[in-house]
Amino acid sequence: MTLKEKTDFVKKLYNILDNIEYTRYITWSDDGKSFLILDPQEFSENVLTNFFRHKNVSSFIRQLNKYDFHKVKSTSAVLEKYGPQVLEFKNVYFEQGNRNQLYKIRRKSSCSEIKLGGDFPGVENSFVFQEHVITTIRGLSEKFESLTGHVKEIKTKLSDLMYDMYSKRINVLLFDEDVNLSMYIYSLLRDHNMSITVLDSQSSLYPVIKHTSFSFIVLSTTFDVANSVMGYFRSFDHVTPVIFIGYESPEMDVFSLGINDFIKKPFSHASFLSTIEKYIPKR
Repeated sequence: MTLKEKTDFVKKLYNILDNIEYTRYITWSDDGKSFLILDPQEFSENVLTNFFRHKNVSSFIRQLNKYDFHKVKSTSAVLEKYGPQVLEFKNVYFEQGNRNQLYKIRRKSSCSEIKLGGDFPGVENSFVFQEHVITTIRGLSEKFESLTGHVKEIKTKLSDLMYDMYSKRINVLLFDEDVNLSMYIYSLLRDHNMSITVLDSQSSLYPVIKHTSFSFIVLSTTFDVANSVMGYFRSFDHVTPVIFIGYESPEMDVFSLGINDFIKKPFSHASFLSTIEKYIPKR
């Protein structure tokens, strides 16, 4: 092989890089000290076929290897700009704007190639395969991260859906003879997507608590009425939570009636919710 033939490859590569027609396939790095093959497949189809007797990227990389071009790890900025498939190569004498240094780039001697091939058979093919594996792993890693994000999003949506479905199954009984207060309490409970039954008379209350199951009951009434209602209710139901809303007095012992929680009148929005939320399923 003549010296001219040995240097033709390097000059041809340099000319390709200086030709703006091919910058979307192969281009200099920002500092001009290395070059990038932006997409091996596109480079093969649109550049190699025009300048070489083949369109095999692996063969092209082997040629680069023979001229002491080394594969370098691209920066995160390069990968973000061009994608994980980009390939970057460098030779200390191959720089943008320094064409006069090309003569220093020499093809490795045949003897060294034979020795390399004899001592380490398949080493060049292994290099190409390694590059392919690295590129593939990068692509799979990005796809995996994207898939993981989608799975998390689906889990969150499913959790919200299940919570909403479960919340809507919460059936609450609200008893209050004070219509204004009853409507206020009703509005607070509605914020939690509950199904609420509102009653304002004892005569209608007893048959309802006898024949209907509730997640919990809110009694906003006097101690005497609560005493009467709880005496009847606990005679057949010892499980359903009952929350009593009323005025506190020294004679009262609401918990002895079978009441689970007590909200003292007058009460704040926050104190009401802090008690009620004990009986609402958590997300």
